[in-house]
Amino acid sequence: MKVNQVKLKAVTRRIAADLMKAGPLELPVMVGLKELVRMFGVKDNTPYQWRSKGQLPKEDGEVSNNPQWKLTTIYAWAEDTNRKIVWDPWDVLDEDADEAA
Repeated sequence: MKVNQVKLKAVTRRIAADLMKAGPLELPVMVGLKELVRMFGVKDNTPYQWRSKGQLPKEDGEVSNNPQWKLTTIYAWAEDTNRKIVWDPWDVLDEDADEAA
């Protein structure tokens, strides 16, 4: 799967508009280990194992001592490691041609 740049730019515009209004964000900008479970459809402990084995990219930040990654970091990591995302929070992925066939 590849990130569709047109869809990603549209999401970026939505996030920018969302940041300008009061209330919570509609789309996650950062994800933690629990969100990775949902994104990749893996067991609860798998992202923790990926992290302890140094397989995940360096976290982009931390919230309450929990690692957080920019969603774009995780998209790039999934693409680089050929991991399939089963839940695409921003809906910016295109299926590969061989998957669609």
